[in-house]
Amino acid sequence: MMDEWMAVSLLIVLLSFSLSAVAIMLSRAFSNKSLEQWAKAEMIFAISTFLIVIFFGVLFTLGESIALKGMEGIIIANYAQQGIALTPDTFDLMYPQGDNGTLLHLSELYMNNSYSCLRDISVKAYRYASPFFLAESFTKDAFMSDAGSGWGIKVFTQTAMNIMNYTVFTAFLFTVFNNILQFVSAFALPLFFPIGILLRAFPPTRGAGAYVLAFIVGFYFVFPIAYMLAINLSLNPSYCGVPKELPSMPNMCNTANPGQAEKVLMWAKSQQKEAQSFFDGLRDALAGAIVNLLCMPFIAMVITMSFILASTNLFGANLPEVGRGFVKLI
Repeated sequence: MMDEWMAVSLLIVLLSFSLSAVAIMLSRAFSNKSLEQWAKAEMIFAISTFLIVIFFGVLFTLGESIALKGMEGIIIANYAQQGIALTPDTFDLMYPQGDNGTLLHLSELYMNNSYSCLRDISVKAYRYASPFFLAESFTKDAFMSDAGSGWGIKVFTQTAMNIMNYTVFTAFLFTVFNNILQFVSAFALPLFFPIGILLRAFPPTRGAGAYVLAFIVGFYFVFPIAYMLAINLSLNPSYCGVPKELPSMPNMCNTANPGQAEKVLMWAKSQQKEAQSFFDGLRDALAGAIVNLLCMPFIAMVITMSFILASTNLFGANLPEVGRGFVKLI
């Protein structure tokens, strides 16, 4: 069954072709050679637009299915090389099925998995660091200086603060970027592709339409491929190595009681080696999540923008032409 966006685009092409045919008939009726030449040129553009719609229809259906199959093999091989057991249930969660089986949705699943890891890192860092924050405050109140007291709690509280600051900054950027991807996924084909075809069908806006088409292909098709290749070629799969369980922690109730606060302080002192190992694991997991959520999308964006700049001429775009076309339209 033909998708709605493709049907609408073909109707726009048919309208453009029909108007060109009418213009040819009028030019011959009034013996206007210049009008006939212009109408024939527009008819050729209509035919080229028809071929573009057919090409995109194949690209976004058959081409996307082939790309998804290729990504499936790359993902499995990458996880296997990292020694990570990718069970069928886990793979189903990480791989889009049914109507959601698109490259863009696949990249969203990878980003959301890394984001879930990021949230887990932040929550566990805060929970495990809570007794250390209390112990640091107690040593400062009782001994006027954490370093002078000899307990050395500050290193863990500062590490926890750094981890949480990084997670908040990364989560904010991810939220903005993820909303953009969801917008593209929802509106690229059903709305903006027919708009691009409509703009390309008429001379004053032809250049702008070509830019719209280039952006759609770039962000809907090229970006997710570039993102997934960047992640898998860098051997940095979306895997969260955060410890599942927190160490046993002291009772944080009634900490205003000096006796209870002292118990928390003694626990913090006894947990220093375990805390160092725990926060080291959080930092390693945080580094992988930040790479997946910030560095890899930036690399994919550079590749996408390079594709857009290189492909606009293929679709008939010319920046000066866009400006002149809109001036004529106004």
